[in-house]
Formats: sequence, C-alpha cells, structure tokens
Amino acid sequence: MKKFVFIFLILGAFQLVAQNLNDYQYVMVPTRFADFDTENQYRLNTITKFNLEKMGFFAFYENSDIPKEVGDNRCAVLNVDLVKGKHLFWTKLNVVFKDCFGKIIYQSPDGKTKEKEYKKAYQEALQNAFTFLFDLNYKYNGAKVVDQTPISFSTAEKPISTVPEPVFETSDYSKLLFAQPTSNGFQLVDSTPKVVFKLFKTDSPTMFLAQKGNKMVLFH
Repeated sequence: MKKFVFIFLILGAFQLVAQNLNDYQYVMVPTRFADFDTENQYRLNTITKFNLEKMGFFAFYENSDIPKEVGDNRCAVLNVDLVKGKHLFWTKLNVVFKDCFGKIIYQSPDGKTKEKEYKKAYQEALQNAFTFLFDLNYKYNGAKVVDQTPISFSTAEKPISTVPEPVFETSDYSKLLFAQPTSNGFQLVDSTPKVVFKLFKTDSPTMFLAQKGNKMVLFH
C-alpha cells in the first residue's frame, strides 16, 4: 500500500511540474549560458532553442526582438539556462527554467554521458536531458500569466556617497525596466530588450551597485 502511495505522489509531482511549464508559451534563450565561457559554445544555445521549439515552445534569443504578443509583460516569458553537474567521470547537464524573478520553475534530471571529447559530450548530455523534457508532453494551456508589476527604476544618477540617503529620488516612473537574474545580481532591460543597468550584490541585502556604461551608482 505504501508503495502505491509513493508512486501516486511521484506521479502527482510530475504532473504538477508539467502544469507549471504548460502555463508558459515563450522561452528566452541567452546567447551564452552562465556556466560556459563563450556565446553558443559547442552550439548548445542553438540546440537548446531547436529542442524547445520541438517541444512546442515559442523560443527566441535574448538579443532578438521580443514577440509583439508578449508586449511589456516579461513575466509571460520563461528564461532557460544550462547548469553543469560536477562529476569526475561523467559530463552532466541540467536544463533549468526560471521565471522573471529568477525562481526555478523546473529543472530537468541529469543529462549525462561518458563521452570524453568536450563538444560531443556536452551535446550528448544536453540531448539526454531533453529526453526527460520531451516526456513531459508539454502543451501550452492558455493560462493567463499573473500580472506582476515590473521593477521601476529612475534614470537619475548621483555619485556614490558615504552619506546614508537615497541615491534616487524622483516621482517619475515612466521608465519601466525589467529585471533578469545574473550570477552576481540582476540586469535591468527595457522593452527592446536592451540592457540599461547592471545590478551587483553587496554585503547588504537591500543595497546594490548599479552600473551604466562606466558609471557606478548606489541603489537601494
């Protein structure tokens, strides 16, 4: 009896994960995954986009135009990343889907291989990871994405100061930027999408260093 209950719970969790992915129609593919050194290394970005479209998603690169159907609602778009697994004898990859706030919606089981040549190994591991995703039988359910208020950010700038006062003081919120998580903070993009600011974490959880070009400002 306990065995059947366990199987039922596993199947229920599996269906819930698929349901979470089914809520989304669009996936943005970066030109370089965080765990890799160069853009489209080993053609993994190209293969990822191809497989996402094969699943049924509308996939597009981060440096291309956002589909007009999405408009300014970036929370209708999933972000995909590839994460390297650590193992001495295996090459491992996980396909990770995150929402617009960086929350993991789904992470695939390990795609792995013992192939030694790097390009073949990573491509094979990626294909093996996608076998799990294909088994989810993704199908967009037309669900409405919860309306999330995009992050507001002023373009007014002041030099970094040791005085503990707000760096940005304005009531003009006409410039709305959208946050994308990075390995050490966030990047704020406009609706183009173009990176306007990069935010770097500090020792304080409520304060960031914001970079625009060669200028650094304090933001909290």
